[in-house]
Amino acid sequence: MSTRPAVVMSLVSILAILIGGCATIGDAERSTGPGVPRIMNLRFDPDTIRSGESAHLSFYFEVGSADLDECVVVERGVSQFQLYTALQPITIPLKQYSGLATGTVEIPMRWTDTGIRYVEVHVVSRQGKQSNRLNATLTVR
Repeated sequence: MSTRPAVVMSLVSILAILIGGCATIGDAERSTGPGVPRIMNLRFDPDTIRSGESAHLSFYFEVGSADLDECVVVERGVSQFQLYTALQPITIPLKQYSGLATGTVEIPMRWTDTGIRYVEVHVVSRQGKQSNRLNATLTVR
């Protein structure tokens, strides 16, 4: 009986716990106040997909100035037993939500590489004000 799968799963679990506790890159704390966006309840639906399938990234937002402009997604993860961080954030325009003070954003996203994805998301208003940052996990098999 081989213990290799158990050892690999233990190492991946430990790595996931360590990465989950890491600080975000940049200024994680944002000021609150008039016109500063706030996001909540970030999740993937479903949270486990097969390679090449899509998962919906969704979150609830509040922005008093009703000028939501874009969503910034930073991807980190474990793939083929290697830790990686994407060099470029993914910027997604949210012009269709402009004029709304509250709402739910749903963005279909597709991954082809297998592994565990740790995704950090924040939004930016047209005035350049950045929201808080939230994290979600997606498993691609």
